[in-house]
Amino acid sequence: MKTVLLHVNRDAGQDSRLAAAVDLVRDHEGFLICLQATSWNSYVFIGDPYGASYISPEALQSVRDAENEDRQLIESRLAQEGVEWEWRRVEGSAGQALAAHATLADLVVISQPEQKDAVLPRAAPLAADLVVHIQSPSLVVPLEGKRFAPRGNAIIAWNGSAEAGHAVRLSRSLLRDAAEVHIVTVSEDKEGSSPDELAQYLARHGIEAQTRRQPAEDASISEALVAAANDLGAAYIVLGAYGHSRIRETILGGVTQEMILQSPIPMILAH
Repeated sequence: MKTVLLHVNRDAGQDSRLAAAVDLVRDHEGFLICLQATSWNSYVFIGDPYGASYISPEALQSVRDAENEDRQLIESRLAQEGVEWEWRRVEGSAGQALAAHATLADLVVISQPEQKDAVLPRAAPLAADLVVHIQSPSLVVPLEGKRFAPRGNAIIAWNGSAEAGHAVRLSRSLLRDAAEVHIVTVSEDKEGSSPDELAQYLARHGIEAQTRRQPAEDASISEALVAAANDLGAAYIVLGAYGHSRIRETILGGVTQEMILQSPIPMILAH
């Protein structure tokens, strides 16, 4: 995880994801890219009698002042954290900007959506939209997250799917540094490789892992995964995202969607 791409935006999750990104970069002696994207759809435009619309100079200056203030605050903090970084400012939606700049990123750091953004299906949260459009894994940080512990315990949510396998392969450098790795299965559905096969695969990469069957009982799969993570003191969960289509999960619900909206534990997602 040598190159980490951070979503910069003035929102409730900014402090938590900045802290997580710094923890990762410092632990891996990596490089942080701070990406500040401005979507003009968020601002009020003025219309003229001919149907054209534009943002007033005063409103534009206000936006730029806020962006500069955010940059100064974050760079001041980064200067004290002892990490290397660069700043990129682009115009456009956050999802499109992050996808465009994730090509050479080992990890993208984003936040769990705020409750006001979790009303579906009008618009999918950023995490849901981004994970299916990039090849890099995404670290989804809870809004109330403290610090991220790259060398803490990790759990892998395993169902044998191609998505789960992809998430594991992209997370090997993190898993190699984890204090403990636990392969957790909840669903009885078997799509491919067994947990024991995954443990053998990880062992060939120098990663020792234990398998665990987590009973769901009356809980959903997402609730069972969170319960296992709490029992095992997990610092993060590795999860293959959207085994079904994102549109289907957005409308009908699914494990990925529920975890993105509700997980109190950071997640490494890949599709």
